[in-house]
Amino acid sequence: MTVPSRARVLYADDEEDVREVFAAVFAGDFDVVCAPGGIEALALLKEQPGFDVLVSDMRMDPMRGSELLAKAYAAFPDVQRILLTGYTDHDDLAAAVNLGHLFAYVQKPWEAEQLKLTIQRAVEARRLELENRRLVQELKHANAKLTDDLESVSRAATPRPRLQVGSPAMARVLEQIIAVAGTDASVLLYGETGVGKELVASAIHERSARKRGRFVAQNLAALPPELLASELFGHVRGAFTGAQASRRGLFELADGGTLFLDEIGEAPLPLQAMLLRALESREIWPVGGSEPRTVDCRIIAATNRDLLQEAQNNTFRLDLYYRLVVAPIFIPPLRDRTQDVRGLGAPMLENAARRMGRILPRISDAAWHALENHNWPGNVRELSNVMERLVIYHSGKEVDVPDLNLPAHVERTSEPPPPSTSFTSGGFASSQRVMAAAGNNPSSGNVRITGMNSPRQFPAAAPTDPQTITLRVPETGTTFDDLEREILVQVLLRAEGNQSRAARSLGLSESTLRSRLKRLGLKG
Repeated sequence: MTVPSRARVLYADDEEDVREVFAAVFAGDFDVVCAPGGIEALALLKEQPGFDVLVSDMRMDPMRGSELLAKAYAAFPDVQRILLTGYTDHDDLAAAVNLGHLFAYVQKPWEAEQLKLTIQRAVEARRLELENRRLVQELKHANAKLTDDLESVSRAATPRPRLQVGSPAMARVLEQIIAVAGTDASVLLYGETGVGKELVASAIHERSARKRGRFVAQNLAALPPELLASELFGHVRGAFTGAQASRRGLFELADGGTLFLDEIGEAPLPLQAMLLRALESREIWPVGGSEPRTVDCRIIAATNRDLLQEAQNNTFRLDLYYRLVVAPIFIPPLRDRTQDVRGLGAPMLENAARRMGRILPRISDAAWHALENHNWPGNVRELSNVMERLVIYHSGKEVDVPDLNLPAHVERTSEPPPPSTSFTSGGFASSQRVMAAAGNNPSSGNVRITGMNSPRQFPAAAPTDPQTITLRVPETGTTFDDLEREILVQVLLRAEGNQSRAARSLGLSESTLRSRLKRLGLKG
C-alpha cells in the first residue's frame, strides 16, 4: 500500500529511548515528531496543525494514553488515533476505545512492518474522510447553484412586461435607458410609487452587455432590518442563531448580471456603509465571514424619496448618494403620460386573462377614454389592478365606463407643478404621496394648499367629516416632507393623539404611520 505524500505522525511516549527507536524505525516512511507526554502532544497538535496520525503509548505519567486520545478526539477529530498497549491494560483499552474512538490498537511489543501498515491505513482513512467531506461540500454548493440557476431560468421563461413607449415623456426615458445600457455606470431611478421602476431597470439590463447574467430584484422595504445584511451579502454557517448552512447573498446571485435595489432610501445607515464599500471595491463580506468575496454586478437603485434632502438631514449617506446617482433617470407618473394608458393596459388585460384562464373583456373606446382621464395616484400598479379586476368581473363581456368602477381618488384640477430643482440633481419628493396620505380617505376631509400662484383644493371622496386641513406654503417654497409632517400633525390632533384612529383615517397600518412619524421626527 502506498501513501500519496509523506504523512505526518505524532508519537507520544514518556520513555526517551523508546521515542528514539520509533523515530529511527519510521523516519524513512513518515515525517515523525515525538512528544515526551500527553500534555506536550496536545500542545503540538494545536501549534502544528496537519498531523495525520497520533500514535500513543498507554502507560505514561501524568496523562495516560487513554486520556490523551480521548482529549485529542474531542479537540482534533480529524487526526486518526492508534494506541500501543500491553496485555494487562484491558480496562484502559476499553476506555480508550470508547472515549478516544481509536482507529486501531497494537499490542506491545510491536513489529515494525505491522505498525507501519496500520499507520498507512490510518493515513488513507483520514484522507478519504477529508476528501469525502470536500466532495459533499462541493455537491452542496453545486446543488445550491443549480437551484439558483433553475429559479433564474424559470424567471427568464416567464416573460416580463415590455416597456411601453407611446408618450414623449417615456420616449425621453427610453433615450436615457439606451444611453446608460451600454455602460456599467450605477443608475438611480426615481419617481412615485408604482411608476414601473423595476420595469425600467429590467429594460436597462436587457439592453446591456450583462443581459446573459441574472437580473436580481429586491425591495429593501420588504425585508426586516436585521436580515438585510444577510440577504444582500450572504452568511456563513453559524454566523447567527438559525444559520445552519452557508448561504449566498443577492450580490453573489447577481454576479455577472444586474442587482436592482428598490426603495434604497429604506436602507439603515450601517447597511449603507456596507453598500458603499461593495460599490467601491466590488468586494462583499458575508455575515460571519473571515474573508471578502469578489463580485461583479451592476447596481441599479430606485427611490421615491428626496435622497439629497435626506443626506442633508443625515438620514442617508451623501457619499453613497453620489455613488448611486452617476446616471439618474426620472420616471414620470402615469397622469403625465396618459398616451401610455392604452399601450400599458391592453397587454396587462391579455396577461391577466391568460393567467386566470378567462375570456378577454372588450373595453369600449369611451371606457379607454375614461381610463386615460383618470388621475392614477397608484400609477402603473393601479392600472394593473384595474385590468385584473375587469378580467375577474367582466370576463368575455363588453366593458363601458360604469363597469370600470374606478375608485374616487384625488381629482386632478390642473396640471401638476413642475418638478423641484432636486429632480435635476437626482433627488425626488412625491407630492402625490402627500396628497394621497391626506385626501384619499373619506374621513380625512379636504386638503387646501395656499400660498402658491393660486389656491388648489383636493376634495376627498364622499367626506363623512367636512373638516378641512389647510397647508400654507411660503412663497420661498418648502419641502414635501414638511407638507407631509404638517398633515400628520393635523390628523393626529383631529384623532386626539390616537395613532390607531389616525392610521385608519389615512388608510395606513399603524406600523407604517409610526415609521413615517419617526422618519419625520415626530413623536406619536
